[in-house]
Amino acid sequence: MSAGPVKTIVRLRVEALGATEYWLDVEARADATLTSLDDFFRSTWLECCGHLSMFEVGPCRYVQVGAGSLDPFGRRDAERSMSTKIGAALSHVGAKGMYDYDFGSTTRLTVTLADAREGRIGRTAVRLLARNDPPAWTCGVCEEPATLICCMHETDDSPFVCAAHQASHRCPDDAFLPVVNSPRMGVCAYSG
Repeated sequence: MSAGPVKTIVRLRVEALGATEYWLDVEARADATLTSLDDFFRSTWLECCGHLSMFEVGPCRYVQVGAGSLDPFGRRDAERSMSTKIGAALSHVGAKGMYDYDFGSTTRLTVTLADAREGRIGRTAVRLLARNDPPAWTCGVCEEPATLICCMHETDDSPFVCAAHQASHRCPDDAFLPVVNSPRMGVCAYSG
C-alpha cells in the first residue's frame, strides 16, 4: 500500500495526435503541477534536445516561462505557467487538452481526464499505469522486424530497415535512429 495522505488522484489518457497506436494511461495527483506531467512525458516518450513545450486547455496555454504576459491592449492574455495544478487545468472528468513538444518538429499529444478517485500513489506525482505494445515495424527490404528508421526517408513507403540491410541503404549512417515505442521515433535526435 502506498504511503502518504489520501489525495485526489486523476487518471489521464494520453494519445499521440495522428498516431493513435501510441497511447499511455497515466495516474497523477490532482495537486501535482503541469510541470511534473511535462517532465513525465519528456522522460517517458519525448526528450531529445531540451525543446520547449506547452499545454493547451480551452483558451489557456500553459508554458514553461513568460506566463501572464500582456497583449497589445494591456490585457492579460491566455498564457499561464506550467506551475498550475493538473486538477485546475483539467478540472472535470472528460476535460481534454493538448500538449506540444518541440515547436519545430512538433510532437502533439491529446490529454484527457478519464477518471478521478481518492487515494494514494506514493512519493511520485505522476506514474505510468499502462501503455501501448510497440507497433511491429518491418524492414522495407526483407520484411523482418526493423531496428532502424531512416530520418531522411520518413515519408517514403518504408523508411524502416533491419540491421542487416542498413549498409545497403543509400543514406549515411547518421541518418538512422533506433526503432522505439514512441510517437517521437525518427524525429530530431530522439533515440528512446
